[in-house]
Amino acid sequence: MSALALFLVLLAAVLHATWNYHLKKAARGATLWWMVYWISSLILMPALLLWDPDALSNVTSTGWLVICLSAPIHTLYAIVLQTGYRKADYSIVYPTARGAGPLITVLAAVLFLGNQPSVLGWCGIAAILGGVVFLTIRPGKANKQSSVKTGVFWGLLTGCCIAAYSFCDAWAVQQATGLTPASFYFPSILIRAVIMTPLIVLKSGWQKEVRDILHDPVARKSLAIVAFGSPSAYILVLTAMTMAPLAYVAPTREVGMMIGVFVGALLLKETFSVWRVTGILSMVLGVLLIAFAH
Repeated sequence: MSALALFLVLLAAVLHATWNYHLKKAARGATLWWMVYWISSLILMPALLLWDPDALSNVTSTGWLVICLSAPIHTLYAIVLQTGYRKADYSIVYPTARGAGPLITVLAAVLFLGNQPSVLGWCGIAAILGGVVFLTIRPGKANKQSSVKTGVFWGLLTGCCIAAYSFCDAWAVQQATGLTPASFYFPSILIRAVIMTPLIVLKSGWQKEVRDILHDPVARKSLAIVAFGSPSAYILVLTAMTMAPLAYVAPTREVGMMIGVFVGALLLKETFSVWRVTGILSMVLGVLLIAFAH
């Protein structure tokens, strides 16, 4: 994995953990994501066409098919993730989702994309996934068992969505589809906004939800950060996918878990245990091994 690809993935991990924290703080439903998608697409689509007027005309029919396939998966991911954050703790849902997602993605990349990590690469992947397991261990009696089960359920469901869109998106930017990271991802955001529009506007009270978000300083700040952080982080990941195998990129993204642990300890007053320190060290080792793998 090249130094540039590694840097892009690590930067994406920082952005990802940041916007997830603010999404949790907002404690809002699908309306927030709908607003995020419209704000992002209304800014990014004109920017794409100004930067490269031929960006969309270069996309093949297969490319458009993949965009239309990826968009609803990302939409489902957003709804499932936000539901999990409203029903359970950040420190359960986030690590479970980020752990399950890359594990399934790596297996799919090996089986269907022909990615073959070296021995060093496999050791790095194992170390990162092992670190995720350590980070999910919750000592003491911080939560009732039912709450933990709820968090694990929504985390696993989110992880399945992560694996599905990661595999689809990696195929899109790595194959001859005429797609670049931007020409793939920006139209996808617009399609998500369109998909969610009838789901939101046909729901009673959606106007009040929009007003509440705009009038609540915490929710308004979260809206801005997620609208910027989510597409920014993922564009970095897609760019890294054009430089390195998905089997390396997917697990390396989970360095965001380390940031999540520090955020949980400092801002959400969650336990900073020996297990979690072990998880951090394991993930750092994994990233170093992948960095030197060829």
